[in-house]
Amino acid sequence: MAETTARPPAGLDTRHWMLAIAAGMASLLDSGAIISVGLGLALWKKAFDLDVWTVGVLGSALTLFIAVGSLAGGRLADLVGRGRMFSLTILLYAAAATAVALAPNASVLVAGVIVLGVAAGADLPTSLAVLSERAPEGTQGRLVAFTHVMWTIGVVVATLLGFAVSGLGVPGISMIFGLLAVLAVATFAFRAFYPPFHRLEEEALERHATAGIDAGRAMPLSKLLRNRTSLVLIALTALFYLFFTLVANTFGSFKTYFLVTVGGTTQTTATGLSFGTTLIGLVGTIVFTRIADTKWRSRFFAAGVVVFVACQLLIAVTGGVVLPAMIAALVLYNVAFPFIGEALYKIWTQESFPVNARATVQGFTIAIARFLAAAFALVTPALIAWSPRGLYLLLAAFALVSGGVGTVILRRLRATASPVPATARTTQEVL
Repeated sequence: MAETTARPPAGLDTRHWMLAIAAGMASLLDSGAIISVGLGLALWKKAFDLDVWTVGVLGSALTLFIAVGSLAGGRLADLVGRGRMFSLTILLYAAAATAVALAPNASVLVAGVIVLGVAAGADLPTSLAVLSERAPEGTQGRLVAFTHVMWTIGVVVATLLGFAVSGLGVPGISMIFGLLAVLAVATFAFRAFYPPFHRLEEEALERHATAGIDAGRAMPLSKLLRNRTSLVLIALTALFYLFFTLVANTFGSFKTYFLVTVGGTTQTTATGLSFGTTLIGLVGTIVFTRIADTKWRSRFFAAGVVVFVACQLLIAVTGGVVLPAMIAALVLYNVAFPFIGEALYKIWTQESFPVNARATVQGFTIAIARFLAAAFALVTPALIAWSPRGLYLLLAAFALVSGGVGTVILRRLRATASPVPATARTTQEVL
């Protein structure tokens, strides 16, 4: 789990970047769904006459069932085949997005969001494991970080579409989910029928076999869990991702709702602000991808944590009713998150565990974070109604905890650093 020195990753060709795009579509569709549900909350509340608790159910259902899908899908991918799950989970996503787009009432809407979460959750750990196992040595960080570029593109595209259709009401949100369904079907075709992906799989199996690793057989849970080093790494990455997700999920799912209900902006203004500031996050994520296999990914971490905490405190101090302060907070959030959050978590997990356990571990840690984030999302509308200031003080505390745990992880990285490539060392020695 050590970082490499500042050197350009070698051995990447068009096939690997195409695979990164195919795997990154899981992240794009996941973030697109999260943002789109967030965009729809205020509109669905009015159209279906929902009370604040039903809005909370809608806001939390997607996150909750992403957790369910991650927990089950990650282990199933290691057991029945990562390649097979890589292709099939995306079809379930397409069906669910279609149901949300065509929902005639709140019951169908909630059911569609639930299935959407299961599909997106199962696809996330599977796609990352497929990508990392087929990546050449020394390139995992860059390719895995690229999936977070795709995640941010999903945020940007969904927000832009939300802004474009903001005057159409519920039909506009339905159009967004219809587009997500089309993208999911196209992704299935790309994953299933692009021949170079199968050749990359064969090359990866040969490479792992040469190293004495049975990549096609899932690591027994008993072997994974009885190793103290692996348990510590699982606990640390789970805690880091949990507290980051509590903040990021609240921003992603409720920023439009917050701007409209607390800040008094229109739906168009809220989505326009979200789109403009999210472009900053996209640029930052691209920068992070460039430095993901170098020492600079940790050197940006401390400053990122400070900025991340500051944006929560700014909203807490102003109560969310001062529009310039909200704009500044959105800018700060998008400056910070590429360097201190989910992209780092993905890299640390893929670098720290053997190829035949990565989907299992990633699915488990995603599930923990999303389960608790879903519970928090359930009460978030009530917290907003009770005290916007109190909510963002709590989020500032979560951001501090995430930064503290991340600092512990970075110290472990420095303590265990060696010239042996991280993927080789963790595969052969950690467990």
